[in-house]
Amino acid sequence: MKYGFYPGCSYKSEAGYKESVEAVCRAIGVELRELPDWNCCGATSMISMDAENAHLLTARIFALASKYGFDAVVTTCNACYTALRKTRKILKADAGLLAVINHQLVAEGLGITLLPKVRHLLEVFYQDIDAAAWTGKSPAGIGDIAVAAYYGCQLTRPWGDVDHPERPQMLDEFIKRLGYTVVDHSARTLCCGASHFFPYQDQCRPLVDKIIAEVRRKGAQVVTTLCPLCQLNLDAGQETRKGPPMPVPYFTQLAGLALGLSPVALGLDKLLNPIDTLLRKIR
Repeated sequence: MKYGFYPGCSYKSEAGYKESVEAVCRAIGVELRELPDWNCCGATSMISMDAENAHLLTARIFALASKYGFDAVVTTCNACYTALRKTRKILKADAGLLAVINHQLVAEGLGITLLPKVRHLLEVFYQDIDAAAWTGKSPAGIGDIAVAAYYGCQLTRPWGDVDHPERPQMLDEFIKRLGYTVVDHSARTLCCGASHFFPYQDQCRPLVDKIIAEVRRKGAQVVTTLCPLCQLNLDAGQETRKGPPMPVPYFTQLAGLALGLSPVALGLDKLLNPIDTLLRKIR
């Protein structure tokens, strides 16, 4: 299976996300073809400051997808996912704006001939890959690890068409499919502070504390996420934690473990809160 891939600006610098995405995709036969010469999508902040140029940035990614023949763009970042989907929705409804943007893209020899679908890699893994591909190689001990799924506040919002906006289940079901024990909790879509965490730590740290406290109270040993900023905030934000460290691996790292891949190959040694103790459960 081949997909057009938009990595986004933080993908290559995060704690094992790139390593685990590539390792898992190789193992299950998914080919992510990175769009050449891609640019920043503007994340979720630029559209509030300069909507026209924010749409142009994102539209250029769509034009690259058109140029290279992809009818869908896959990403691994919630902010990218939301920015791309927002611009796609606006351009689909506004032919005039699409024409203006296409005129601006002509200088690069680009243009949008088809607005591609926007998908998160979780959707690809859960919807496109046969469930049997995930269950046949699970090592013993996987089921002894209790995992809390954390979606963040952007994957399912504002539209609520991918999953329930407040009580999503796709990541929970995927983790369950891998063989882990899934922990039910109420912090699935609470905001972790996103890009505000570092300039406003005093205001955002209670958000992280609330999420970690909730999943710990419900019995989780690990909280997994699918967004670079969410992972960074939940991992680094435990600096003043109460209780033992809570590892925060990406969903792709847990998928790799379930497929029997090496922890080092999955970049698990890059987590700030180590997962070594739990890895001993896997045999």
